[in-house]
Amino acid sequence: MKLISMHVFRWKPEEAILLAGDSELSALWFYQRSVASDLILHNSRLVASRMKPGQRACIRLEGGKTLCYAICTPGQVCVTAITDLEYPERAAFAALYDLAMDFIRTYKSDPKVLGASADLRLEYKGLQERLVKWQKPEENDKLLAIEKELQETTDIMRQALEGMLKKGEKLEEIAQKSKDLKGISLQVYNKAKKNNQCCSLY
Repeated sequence: MKLISMHVFRWKPEEAILLAGDSELSALWFYQRSVASDLILHNSRLVASRMKPGQRACIRLEGGKTLCYAICTPGQVCVTAITDLEYPERAAFAALYDLAMDFIRTYKSDPKVLGASADLRLEYKGLQERLVKWQKPEENDKLLAIEKELQETTDIMRQALEGMLKKGEKLEEIAQKSKDLKGISLQVYNKAKKNNQCCSLY
């Protein structure tokens, strides 16, 4: 999973104003980074421009391999993040709320920033710090860390149970006959099994 970019804009219909931005493009060749950076900024600005104050959104970008998350605060500060498809939605929005609140706290007394009429491209350390910090979302979101740990535990449990099965037995068939799984529990089990998440409850 990867957090590719984060940008901060002053919201303006159809043409959001860039205040700060950064991208993590170290995986690309040097000569590719400029083009990628331009495309990322274009897509981020387009999404920010189509938002409304108080709104949040997740948009799959052209090509289908990346997502753009966006939050527009009532104070018309709009923040965006572009991620790959594996990056958790919960973490993306948590990172954006964190970024928006810090940016507003940092520049709330500077009308030249929050009232900008042209791109500024600020050297805002808070953005660079968060772009690094949220590359590992499970280290910054306690619920994500718990979910990851539970999934690892249930995977181990499943492997152990499969080792105890008699010849020809299947966990799914046993679950259907189980006295412990009834009604909604069995539906949840079957849904998890269908999504390759057996033994997990959501």
